[in-house]
Amino acid sequence: MTLPGAAQAEEITIGESRGPRRGPLLVAAAAVLVVALAAGGVFAYRASREPSLPPDGPWPRTGTFLVHLCGPPSPYDGRLSDESPTMDDYCPSGAATAAQRREIERVLTSHAETRGYRRLSPAQALAIARQDRRVGDMLDEYLVRRAVYGGVLAPGDWRRVLGEVQRLPGVFHVESYRDDFWWGKADAAVRLCRQDCEGGVADRRAVFDRIRGLPGVAEIYFEDAEHAAAVMRHRQWWERPDMFQADRMPEAFHIRFAGSWDLAQVQRALTGMPGVVKVVRQVRPL
Repeated sequence: MTLPGAAQAEEITIGESRGPRRGPLLVAAAAVLVVALAAGGVFAYRASREPSLPPDGPWPRTGTFLVHLCGPPSPYDGRLSDESPTMDDYCPSGAATAAQRREIERVLTSHAETRGYRRLSPAQALAIARQDRRVGDMLDEYLVRRAVYGGVLAPGDWRRVLGEVQRLPGVFHVESYRDDFWWGKADAAVRLCRQDCEGGVADRRAVFDRIRGLPGVAEIYFEDAEHAAAVMRHRQWWERPDMFQADRMPEAFHIRFAGSWDLAQVQRALTGMPGVVKVVRQVRPL
């Protein structure tokens, strides 16, 4: 990104470099300016009064998945969508047996898309399951205790591979997500209320100015409802596209920091502001 004034300084340096005195001084001044901006990393951006648009890409092609085994009923079962399988549909014989688990592991190992599977701890399974924003906040480790296997999804034919896993005896439910668009592009997200939010419509300018005042901010992106809907359709790839319409999506600010930063500090600064729903870290679950 070209900083305001940087191009002009370069032109002056080139034009004056023929003189024996002013050229070296201008070169030195320009060098000092560049070093100062690089060291601070934030001065030029903080001078901006408008957030950046979301980057064009890349849109991730990898993802994560969970394999929930048959077992005792769980309160999580009732939180699945109407189109999800029920225990009676996929677990007529009860809990998964040792032989069924071995076959599940064999199939997972046989496909390039799921070859990197692992046995998950409850905390790891919970981190993947919470990517579903519709129920993520309601989940805990107990509710996903049957999510025994999971891991990273490599690019490929996910629908075919995960469909095969879903049909295996002993498997209750398979869920998967494409990696979030914002991973690697921003460190934290400030999610805002929708128009009908009980907390009131966000004063976006006030929220933006508060973010600008945080230490170490390198860039602030504003995500409108249209982009938020596109991100959700990309991440929850198996759902019908019409489930994620822009008029149902909240707006958000996404923050990239220069160097280390403190999530708790960001949350203290923004929580309670009109229209701010929550502040979350942008991080891969595995």
